[in-house]
Amino acid sequence: MKFSKLFISSMMVFLLLGTVPNTVFAATKLEKIEVQSLLEKEEMIKLDDEISQTLVKVNEKNTELENLQVEIETKKETIGQTTAEIEKQKEVVAARLEQAKNRLQAMQTSEMNQNVVVSLFESESVTDLFNRAYVLATLQSAGNDQMDIAKEEQEKLVVLQEKLNTEALVLEEQTENSKKQKAALDNQVASLQQTMDANQESLNKLDAEKRAEKTRLAQEALKKAESSQLAVKVNVQKESSATVDTSTPKTENKQESPATSSGRTMVVSATGYSTAQPGLSTHTATGINLLQNPMVIAVDPRVIPLGTMLEIPGYGVAIAGDTGGAIKGNKIDIHFPTVGQALSWGRRTITIRILN
Repeated sequence: MKFSKLFISSMMVFLLLGTVPNTVFAATKLEKIEVQSLLEKEEMIKLDDEISQTLVKVNEKNTELENLQVEIETKKETIGQTTAEIEKQKEVVAARLEQAKNRLQAMQTSEMNQNVVVSLFESESVTDLFNRAYVLATLQSAGNDQMDIAKEEQEKLVVLQEKLNTEALVLEEQTENSKKQKAALDNQVASLQQTMDANQESLNKLDAEKRAEKTRLAQEALKKAESSQLAVKVNVQKESSATVDTSTPKTENKQESPATSSGRTMVVSATGYSTAQPGLSTHTATGINLLQNPMVIAVDPRVIPLGTMLEIPGYGVAIAGDTGGAIKGNKIDIHFPTVGQALSWGRRTITIRILN
């Protein structure tokens, strides 16, 4: 009988522990997915910030281009006005040249020239001669001065026009450079947005992988719970048969504990709850679907590790597959399919048995 109990207990431990490596591996894979998702989200935050900063530069460059365009239009308008003034000044110079030409021709064809000579000869004295000559020279010089002034004004306008043309060319070059810089910024924004879209697609894939991994973990936990419950039932049935067939006195039977007594015990405060209650999720912290596998308890992982199989009096074999903010120390929450069952259980102080 002792050999039978030892063999059955060993097989039960083997069955329970056989799934541990897969669970650990699955948990590790889920953690990797979550870490990768976190990195992708951090990268997207950085990209979003970089896009925002680049868009600020794009807007500044647009404002710069608008100001340059206004300045170019103003400069062109000034150039047009200066060109018109130059043309007018050319007409003034041409008119004065024509007047001088006509005046010379008149002097040659009229008696004016003779009158000038006669006037000089009729001078009463040398002083009078010099005075008359000075007057004639002054009159001639005044005409020449007007001609020189007109030419100087024309030359100044030509210099101004050349300066304006140079400034206009500089503005055109600045505009071209600004357009190139804006095009580069636009390309940078497009590239960043493309990277952002790729990261979002990658994040969506990671979210899908995470959901699939949680579903797989829940299914594994369900299979593990079902296998453990079946193993315990078989163990109890075999122990019961062995107890009936043995000829050992009852006092000895009391000394030999049944298979369900294997493993350490713990006194806990147990409260019933149901996923059917408003506001409660249908999935546990480890991803177990409570609608498919209701035999789950919530524990403090520091006291009872997640994934532990437990035997609960009046409830059966369950898996430690959930946590809770109010569950600290030797407190557990037992899940029931209905609210009525949870209320019927209420709060009890019980002794549970840790099977693995």
